[in-house]
Amino acid sequence: MLEAVASRLGGFDLDTYQQAFRVRAIATDRLVRTTARAVVTAIAESGIPPALAVSALAREALDEATKKRSGAYHTDFRLALHLAASISDRLEPGAKVIDPACGAGILLTAVTMAACGADRQFTSDWLAESVFAADLSENALRGTLIALACLTDDVSALAKMRTKWRVQDSLLVGPHGWHHATQDGFDIVVANPPWEKVKVSRHEFIRSEGGARHYGADYGAFDTQKYETRRAQADSYGTRLAALYPALGSGEPDLYVAFCELLLQLAKPGGAVAILLPAGLIRSQGTQSLRETLLTQSGEVSVQVLDNRARFFEIDTRFKFLLVAATKRLGRSRQEPINLSFAQGTPNAVSICGNVRIGRVALAKLRPDLSIPEVRSEAEWNLFSRMMASGHDWSDPASRWHPDFSREVDMTRERPLFLKTRRAGTVPIIEGRMVHQHRFGAKAYVGGTGRSAHWAINLPGASQVAPQFYIDPKALSSKVMARANRLRVGFCDITGQTNERSCLAAVIPPGMVCGNKVPTVTFPNDPDEARMWLWVALVNSLPFDWMIRRVITTTINYFHLLSLPLPPIEPDSLPGRKLTEISRSLAALDQAGSTRETHWRMAELRAKADHLVFTAFGLNASELDLVMRDFPLVDRAQPALAGEERSTITRDLILTHSRLEPLAVRAKQRVEAAASVGALPYMPAQMAKATDADYEGEMAHG
Repeated sequence: MLEAVASRLGGFDLDTYQQAFRVRAIATDRLVRTTARAVVTAIAESGIPPALAVSALAREALDEATKKRSGAYHTDFRLALHLAASISDRLEPGAKVIDPACGAGILLTAVTMAACGADRQFTSDWLAESVFAADLSENALRGTLIALACLTDDVSALAKMRTKWRVQDSLLVGPHGWHHATQDGFDIVVANPPWEKVKVSRHEFIRSEGGARHYGADYGAFDTQKYETRRAQADSYGTRLAALYPALGSGEPDLYVAFCELLLQLAKPGGAVAILLPAGLIRSQGTQSLRETLLTQSGEVSVQVLDNRARFFEIDTRFKFLLVAATKRLGRSRQEPINLSFAQGTPNAVSICGNVRIGRVALAKLRPDLSIPEVRSEAEWNLFSRMMASGHDWSDPASRWHPDFSREVDMTRERPLFLKTRRAGTVPIIEGRMVHQHRFGAKAYVGGTGRSAHWAINLPGASQVAPQFYIDPKALSSKVMARANRLRVGFCDITGQTNERSCLAAVIPPGMVCGNKVPTVTFPNDPDEARMWLWVALVNSLPFDWMIRRVITTTINYFHLLSLPLPPIEPDSLPGRKLTEISRSLAALDQAGSTRETHWRMAELRAKADHLVFTAFGLNASELDLVMRDFPLVDRAQPALAGEERSTITRDLILTHSRLEPLAVRAKQRVEAAASVGALPYMPAQMAKATDADYEGEMAHG
């Protein structure tokens, strides 16, 4: 049916096409043509370029488990057009273009449209001579052929093009498998390669076998032998890839890393590469080798950051991904600064909304691993650079700040040891949702399991330890139990770059053990607990939070933390002693009862802490505003001052500590006015409604 659609759009004879490609009809000619007519009409009404719509319709149907296992997430037509536009100046007659993991060919189709426009003769020549493709699936290549056929009436050109395509695993074949096409490499290489690790987890195996398990639920019975066989196959494949692609390094191989290295190999010197990749390329520890390869081999590099809020892919809307466009370096040609930009989806296109150029030498000096911070303007890059240069490197093992990180209990592997009810001698297990900024026990378990578990909010001043699980200390190793019996700091590693706040840390008292989503931190080079209390104040501050948001998406790990400097404050300094006392006071107030007075005292302490950290980094009032722009959800649930769209009470409270008297006086007046209409600084939005109801109850009782 889609081939009949393509014949209408391209203008070729369907019978001739079927004979050329040995297509055997499985429905009546009348039914196929009638259906095709209706599809062409529907495509015209969609507003999507017809050839790209046909490519989307020609995709092989994949269930969720297959998508997850293969990492195959089909390319949206908007991204295809956007990628093609990024290399449009390279699309010259005679250029050779390849997609080695083409799927249904939407990228090759968009590139052909950008290269040829409405010129039908050029299109025929381009298809016959310039377009190369490969995929694991014969049906995928059939879909690619259909999509490109929408652009021409020349079946002979399509037939000649098809002889150049391969059904193969491009990663195992490597660049040498294309020597029949070109000795020097391709002029243009495009791809949206698979985005998945080469591994088989129990959860994914159960889902692939038709199970409906959700994360956090018990595994139940499953075919262990079949699971082990499939896992061994994945391990064997990963070992083969690691031998071919050095950028994979050690650990679980990422398919997109191997593909990215392959794509660079396929491009000829001076050739262009345009790839859609996960944002892990610019921020993950495991992709450092790939970053080094990309920057070493490229003369020009453009990195564009996009998120999934426009629903480009059927995955989490917070997911970040990249369009990387690079020119393979020709000899010792000049290496240009990295062009970092940001883009967002519209209903029919992609629009660019920010741009900054980052020198490679400057990047290497600030970020030796070459991870690229998400700075959206020259002002943000300058601010980030200053903070990186002025802070304290705490990754040095000789430093008194050098941390000892630990994941104490694995919530999956050790789940069989968990108890739902407390027994004599057992200890609570602390989960991520229980930890908030300066607050331990911010939520209390109510009922349910996994993602359906229900947790109640504990307001500031009313924190309590009400866990979902307990564990017998005898089930823990002596090392974990020794750690659980001492004071340490815990932080949530599941977070969000666009959350209200991203870095959430609190001091964890002895007598409880933390799940793996609450890594804990101690400082073995300094046994004094003051350093832990100070660290909590530093990482919960707005300046540090602003920095961490430049390098994360949905998780914070040790690599992210250690890649950023701490403010230059020591526990025995005056600001260090003040911040340590603030942290201790906040922990005590969080047990003092949830009242407006308590909330204000906690907010005032936090504002003082933020001001001390801003000062330590050498930031001024205008830079405070730049930082605050990154936290649009702060104060969103608070009433605004008359004539203003949103509350700024947290920012204003920080500014009351400014040494510039006119600024501090004005800020104090704004805070008093905001307080008079019921605004509360530093109050998370999810707690605001509960807080309002609580105060109304207090007033009624009074």
